[in-house]
Amino acid sequence: MNPKTPLTSKRQKAPISLSSILSDLEKRAPEATAEKWDNVGLIIGKKDESVSGAVISIDLTRESIELAKRLKFNLILNHHPCIFPKGHGVSRVCEGGETDLIYSAAAAGISVISVHTNFDQCALEVPMKVSEALGFKALGRLYAKGELALTKFAVTVPETHAQALRDALTEAGAGKIGSYDSCTFTVTGEGTFRPREGAEPFLGSRGVLERVAEVRIETVFPRGLRKQVLKAMRAAHPYEEIAYDLFSVEQSPSQVGLVSGLGYGVYGDFATPVPFERFAKRIKEVFGIDGFLMTDPAPKKLKRVAFVAGKGTSFIESARSAGCDLFITGEAGYHDAREAANAGLGVLELGHRESELFFLKTIEVWCREWGIRFKGLNTPVQRFRS
Repeated sequence: MNPKTPLTSKRQKAPISLSSILSDLEKRAPEATAEKWDNVGLIIGKKDESVSGAVISIDLTRESIELAKRLKFNLILNHHPCIFPKGHGVSRVCEGGETDLIYSAAAAGISVISVHTNFDQCALEVPMKVSEALGFKALGRLYAKGELALTKFAVTVPETHAQALRDALTEAGAGKIGSYDSCTFTVTGEGTFRPREGAEPFLGSRGVLERVAEVRIETVFPRGLRKQVLKAMRAAHPYEEIAYDLFSVEQSPSQVGLVSGLGYGVYGDFATPVPFERFAKRIKEVFGIDGFLMTDPAPKKLKRVAFVAGKGTSFIESARSAGCDLFITGEAGYHDAREAANAGLGVLELGHRESELFFLKTIEVWCREWGIRFKGLNTPVQRFRS
């Protein structure tokens, strides 16, 4: 346990239910934005419980369970899922063995929630706070090679309701391209329909062919926001039956701009080039580390840098294409880092857990907003021993 991390929010507001926290997490980091192989959301527990407090940690560990029990907290918020990957095929949960921690949490009445790649893609607080702490201006995000992350959406609506529908779509996260938002395209036309028996039409009468001046609105949204966008569309659309289309987009998203649900990490520029040695000191201060792994030779001066928490191997090419001098991540792997260095991109590895410090900081802020007591736990998985 980190002795410098205080127990906060000692005076808790009226108890909040686990279902309310899950509902808010779905707004902040929708589960559908997680990668297909990921396993996020409520992994242990029941939704109708009141939350007495939360331990926040990168992983489910023996220490996090014992701390929750000691503080009488009944929730652990993890970054890494305790059952992983999705479809892990756990056949039994019992004391001892690989499922012992899961059994121990459940036996103690402790619920466990994981927010992982959905958090990494949606929590824009992290790229903003990282860039602020390291002293560069955030410009955009990084994408894995070949990632198809966008969905194109088209819907027809009466002209009288077009603007209200546009507003609803953009409020739900659609229409963000690079540094722009509210991006839509509209074309006018005529819609026809004949309400049949049992229909409750907004316009027209049963059995009569209706002709209506309609517009077709087109936009794009991150694929993981499909549920939210369609829900917003249905709420704002006056028709009983709605004509709409969804298309996969092969075009890669713009690397410019911070869009929730699209991309990972952040890249950006310093106002003036920064000597590497000075920046290295800043890195150690911000992430609370004594050292890091760095490809050789290190860049002498830095103008543009990129950061991705955790395992950032698949984002090296994206950092290169963005014109970065240095790529900061948790772990990259020897050969991938060496290849990047040969191509002129320095790679700095903080350590996987160490790089995810801002997960803990962000969830702490969210806990304050929920009005629950919490304790952050940043336990090393590995330690240097002599």
